[in-house]
Amino acid sequence: MKLNKLLLIAALLLSPATYAQYKAPVAPKDFSIAVLPDVQYYTSEKNGGKKEMFRAQTDWIVKNATKENIVYVIQLGDISDDGEKFPIEWENAAAAMYVLDKPMPGYPAGIPYGLAVGNHDQTKSQYPLSGKTTQYNKYFGIDHFKNKPYYGGHYRDDNDSHYDLFSAGGVNFITIYFEYDSYDEDIENLNNWACSLLEKYKDRKAILVSHSILFYNHTAGTNEKGFPPFSKQARHIVDRLKHYPNVCLTLSGHVGDNGEGYRRDGYAGNIIQSFMSDYQSRPQGGHGLMRLMKFSKSNDLIGVRTFSPYTNEEEKDADSEFTTPWFHQTNVARYLDMNNDQTTELVSFNNGVWKITGQPAINFGQAGDIAVPADYNGDGKTELAVYRPSEGSFYLRDGKVIKLGKAGDIPVPGDYDGDGFADAAVYRPSNHTWYINGIDSVKHGVKNAIPVPADYDGDGIIDIGFYNPANALWQVVGMGNIPLQLKAVAGDIPVPGDYDGDGRAEMALFRPSTGEWIIDKAKEPVKLGQPGDVPVPGNYFKDGKTYPAVYRQGKIYLKNGQVLDLGNIDSINLINLPYHIRYYVNK
Repeated sequence: MKLNKLLLIAALLLSPATYAQYKAPVAPKDFSIAVLPDVQYYTSEKNGGKKEMFRAQTDWIVKNATKENIVYVIQLGDISDDGEKFPIEWENAAAAMYVLDKPMPGYPAGIPYGLAVGNHDQTKSQYPLSGKTTQYNKYFGIDHFKNKPYYGGHYRDDNDSHYDLFSAGGVNFITIYFEYDSYDEDIENLNNWACSLLEKYKDRKAILVSHSILFYNHTAGTNEKGFPPFSKQARHIVDRLKHYPNVCLTLSGHVGDNGEGYRRDGYAGNIIQSFMSDYQSRPQGGHGLMRLMKFSKSNDLIGVRTFSPYTNEEEKDADSEFTTPWFHQTNVARYLDMNNDQTTELVSFNNGVWKITGQPAINFGQAGDIAVPADYNGDGKTELAVYRPSEGSFYLRDGKVIKLGKAGDIPVPGDYDGDGFADAAVYRPSNHTWYINGIDSVKHGVKNAIPVPADYDGDGIIDIGFYNPANALWQVVGMGNIPLQLKAVAGDIPVPGDYDGDGRAEMALFRPSTGEWIIDKAKEPVKLGQPGDVPVPGNYFKDGKTYPAVYRQGKIYLKNGQVLDLGNIDSINLINLPYHIRYYVNK
């Protein structure tokens, strides 16, 4: 007991900046953030909800904090249903949330947490909201948090919008909370405040939290990518803050028709992922459903689990339990990553037999099939798939079959809509047209053009493009002609990739005649290779960059002098150079 009191006193004396260096005591490389969706029917005990459901969530967090290495808790707003009118709802909320304040081993100041202000946490009014949050600030205001070592500060004179600082797994974070305001009252000044924080703490990854960010219900539908749209307020926030490269996540609740939503948006090579969870429209006010988000820097993955500590149910559908890349996305930084270790594997395919570095041979496909591995389910890992020209079909290892294309088409799978899932696609040389599953066809090509699809602008979407060997020009839809300031040399091989790690693919050529890699924006060519070598660029190290590499007589040679032995890989049928490029090289 005395030791716990001393730890508490020491923690209270720490400044926020000092506490930000504090690491959770268990499994420091992997950690969890608990996310509590709308709890309005638990605190008000309406629509079958019970206050015990809320308390079960926070009790579970305390009980499992060490085991799951829970470093932070986020509540998404609508803490009450009409709390300004019925203070008992805030008493119920405090009874649940305050259990996180209790010091415990490894958490001398309790488990850090923050709460968003929802529309039901304010007094009701018309255009605009009056924004009175007397009860919220009574129970979760500045006075409650000001001595918490993780508390960063607040906007203006209340705690409606505030921020926290914490660190875990070798990553420093800032979590910024935005008060709900559907009519954009004071939004520009609020954004100015948030921008100043992102500039001040530019070395911290930012999580933006507001009650309403994604607006996913049957009326709103989805946008052109199939994503839930942003709310009115969120459009202002995201449009303004997306310019800051430290923004990586947004979390929200509010709209419960679907219960769950996800979208990702790219800007200049930075991917912002948005997660929405809200279960208030379910029976019993949501029966205590919550989320645990597990972060792994070493694997560069976020894992999401949805469950209820009150009913012990687990939701296992694809919207409720899934993994997604954290920083390095599959469009540019996870090429042929077959096991989610962030590095490219060496892979061969021959008549339905796959051989992958360090794995037993796998039988999938048949003679005549073309290997088209890609991340078809959005988990960051490359899945096995084949294209069968005789049928015009893509066969995925999970059993899915996608009819697309015909004999003579060139398979070019990739994430053409930015949803994190690779799409089946083919390029038809006979009419220079791209056919993409679920997306309108695009005519883009010339005679003898080599397809070079890649994310050239860093928006998280594969761009349709081709390289013209006749004049050494790249032509990308929406970007026009892109010269590499080179004369065309017979035998040049296009090898686009993210060679500088900025989240955008660079145009690049391998010139076997001189053993040079000419990479856009690079000051000078990279010397690696000789006539007869096959280029096999890939993510050979865990830094999100594409590295030049060549295959020669059973070995892979890297620029740093490292040599990779193929082992049991069938070198004649090595597929590390994509098929849409191999096809033209081997013509």
